[in-house]
Amino acid sequence: MLRTELLSKRYENGFMAVRQMSIHVRKGDVYGFLGPNGAGKTTTIRMMTGLVEPTSGSIWVDGVNISGRQTEIRQMIGVLPESHGFYRWMTGREYLLFFASMYGLPRSLAGSRADELLERVGLKDKRHSPVKQYSRGMKQRLGIAKTMIHQPKLMILDEPTLGLDPQGQRDIQQLIRELNEDTNVTVFITSHLLKEIDEICNRIAIVKNGMLLEEGTVTDLKANYSRDGEIPSLEEVFLKLTASDRG
Repeated sequence: MLRTELLSKRYENGFMAVRQMSIHVRKGDVYGFLGPNGAGKTTTIRMMTGLVEPTSGSIWVDGVNISGRQTEIRQMIGVLPESHGFYRWMTGREYLLFFASMYGLPRSLAGSRADELLERVGLKDKRHSPVKQYSRGMKQRLGIAKTMIHQPKLMILDEPTLGLDPQGQRDIQQLIRELNEDTNVTVFITSHLLKEIDEICNRIAIVKNGMLLEEGTVTDLKANYSRDGEIPSLEEVFLKLTASDRG
């Protein structure tokens, strides 16, 4: 569903943010993209979504090379960035209808799609309330509904539980699992909460200094770093691989 081949990005000041990164996200995966701060995760996502032009390499979404085809690709993906704004004066339903119109959905279809998603993310009773009255957790659920309004094949979520309390984190995790299982949408997710990634992802990549260190199933990666038959946690694997970045 998502593939990068030798993807690199060098900025004008000479900084190499991403170095020949090749990752493979399969259809139906919940794929965790992990790395310490400064590992190149944000730059990689910006290249995947067409916001930043790669220096070299290629990106493929469902077999389509995204180079020069940003409009087509944006119909295939839904993105929830780490920092995103809301039109606080809109109601939740109006917010979804606004984005539905941006994707060209007919209003009759957009209305039913918005209602369906608001119910799925647990905001049916708040659909006519202005977003300024929503809690942070409710806004995150609305943001996920927005990423799904046009029925994308791939959902990219950058730190979707950042700043939420434990119950809010659990609610978002459950929502991601349900969307993946019920709609078969492929999910690409970043998070610094390794327990969260361990619980909801079937495959992960670990990156450092813009380079891919490991990619595979969570089970296999843990097994590869086991010692004397003792299986490490994902956090232990992550820290072993990225320890040099942590002083």
